Amino acid sequence: MSAFRGIATGFLQAKIRNTEANDALKAKTLARVGETLIGETIPNAVAAEKVRRTNYDNLANQYGTNFAEAADKGRFTIDDTSMKRLDELLEDNQLDAEKLKNANFETDFNTRYNTRVATAEEKYQPILKQLGIDGIGSLGFNTVESLVKPESMQTKDMATAPQPSTTFDSMQLKDYLVPQSRVLQIPENEFGRVATSFRNFKNVISFDPQGNVKFNFSGTKDVEYNALRSLTNQVSGNFYNAEQKKVNVGSAVEEANKQLTLQTESHIRDNVDNYSVVKNPKPGGATSVATGQLKITEEDLLMHIAKMGTKSEQRYYALSFPAGVTLQGTNQEVRQYLLDITR
Repeated sequence: MSAFRGIATGFLQAKIRNTEANDALKAKTLARVGETLIGETIPNAVAAEKVRRTNYDNLANQYGTNFAEAADKGRFTIDDTSMKRLDELLEDNQLDAEKLKNANFETDFNTRYNTRVATAEEKYQPILKQLGIDGIGSLGFNTVESLVKPESMQTKDMATAPQPSTTFDSMQLKDYLVPQSRVLQIPENEFGRVATSFRNFKNVISFDPQGNVKFNFSGTKDVEYNALRSLTNQVSGNFYNAEQKKVNVGSAVEEANKQLTLQTESHIRDNVDNYSVVKNPKPGGATSVATGQLKITEEDLLMHIAKMGTKSEQRYYALSFPAGVTLQGTNQEVRQYLLDITR
């Protein structure tokens, strides 16, 4: 009996030591997992959400809310690499701004954000519970989401999901893009010779003895020149003579000038009151002034900007906008607003 008692006692003591060791191992493992989760995983996820929100807001400001929604749904907003891919996509395609503006989407940024939070909550809840934390709400996304977006848009206040509808439009960005027509890059010297006949460029363009173009730009003339050249390249395919294998540059520049006037000067004059030219504008200042509020909505203005094929066209529109006009229902000056989003 004493021998058995000795064996039993030894077994029990070993079992106790083994249990203590296992508990210690589990505790250490849980601690390491907890440190990684709390110190890296959740903060990294919060930082990623902040980047995504910032990219979304920037796209919404420049192209309108619906464009930002489609871009975010397509994961173009998640990082710099995806945003670069989006820029390349827009360079090769024309945005169908009107179709996109009227689209009715099934989901929005806030709803998708809530889904991501709920997924993370479910994924990390068991670990957090073992750590003695009552869910991510006690530590993670919901607590620190104020770092991601303003209080008015935090999860508990997000009740702005799209209204029920029988039909929804596609959220595939490709469905709102139209491939650019054939673009031919007209040589600088050739374009420069024709451009001297337009927009007073003869005063800032000259040629050296070898026939190379030289510029003496001042004010915003360089932006205007680049906008006209960009448009000329865009329409050049329409004036390509297959037999001669060349573009009628004169006709291409003339058409580009008409388009630039319609989308810039004419559009501005149609949507402001009391437009007048400043005779002696200050360096970098507005070359025209107007009064009152913009006749179109901010959304319509952004859609008009989005239709322009290049950044130089958008920037020229912003620089051409008169001082003294504000967005509807606000004190925000339109010119400064445009300069900020096209910078």
